[in-house]
Amino acid sequence: MAEINLGAIKFNWKGAYNNSTAYVVDDVVSSGGSSYVCILASTGNAVSNGTYWQVMAEGGDVATTLTTQGDILYRDGSGLQRLAAGTSGNALVTKGSGQNPVWESVGADFSPIFRAYMNANQGFSSNTTTRVNYSHESYDPDSVFNTSTQTFTVPSGKGGKYFIYVQVRKDSFSGNRGEVALKVVNGSELMVGELGNVSDSYSTIFTSGVVELTAGQELEVVFFHSDSGTRNLNGHSKSSFFGAYRLTD
Repeated sequence: MAEINLGAIKFNWKGAYNNSTAYVVDDVVSSGGSSYVCILASTGNAVSNGTYWQVMAEGGDVATTLTTQGDILYRDGSGLQRLAAGTSGNALVTKGSGQNPVWESVGADFSPIFRAYMNANQGFSSNTTTRVNYSHESYDPDSVFNTSTQTFTVPSGKGGKYFIYVQVRKDSFSGNRGEVALKVVNGSELMVGELGNVSDSYSTIFTSGVVELTAGQELEVVFFHSDSGTRNLNGHSKSSFFGAYRLTD
């Protein structure tokens, strides 16, 4: 009587893959949380070798991948991965096809941000360019403004476009030109505000704009006037101030 070799009539579960075991067609093994079926007799050929193995059921060990409350499970290029809980207020953001999800803050981020102001009148000699003494702060959460030197330093990794505003108020003098300028310390001017011959002794000079800054740059505000003798700027938080916030890279 003729014999017909039907081969395996069901899958043969062999447990975890072992590099030294001889496997035959329809043997099934587990590896890395997935299961694989042998399609060609194999010894020592890893389950990633498509000549000998095909994925039967793809998965992962969720119990060991997720370890902490708030974890999220996602797949990267090789398998299941854990994304730990983000910072409070962050949102889960996709980076597009072929990229992994990440936690990021949402909405505008204007850091670093600061506002400094004059707290007392300051005298300026005629025809002399002098740094304005913004000695106090309204806010400066990233500590980028130095009230001792009255300078703003762009922090590491925070170069880019900044909106900057500067204001001073003349204190009881009128006449010849007054000029306030934002400049790089020992460098060039970035913005200038100017008043000509003005009879109003308490005139305000204001300038603002968007400037491109690089990390490490140190900025100051200077004032110049061409009246005779010493003239004062008004020291008050609402009349003479200097501030900035970052817009973008």
